[in-house]
Amino acid sequence: MYCNLFPPIIGVVTSFITLWQLHMFMLVDNCLDHGGSYQYATGKCLIKNGDFLEFNLTAPLLIFYFIVGLIVSLFVAVLVRKLFKIKQ
Repeated sequence: MYCNLFPPIIGVVTSFITLWQLHMFMLVDNCLDHGGSYQYATGKCLIKNGDFLEFNLTAPLLIFYFIVGLIVSLFVAVLVRKLFKIKQ
């Protein structure tokens, strides 16, 4: 029974790491698109006039994160199951 839990757990952890990196990429990309510079120490976007730009999570972006997370989680779980030859 515990062998069957191993692939989904690895898939979910990988999915969280992937989504975290994707979100950081989206933050920095959005900041650079608006002509600002991303401050990694504070995690904020400083634009030219000295103000900080706030990044709003919109519904399409949340749906995109959900779909990417689901696909990565399922792909990694299947891959781990095949690599370690774990039967369902």
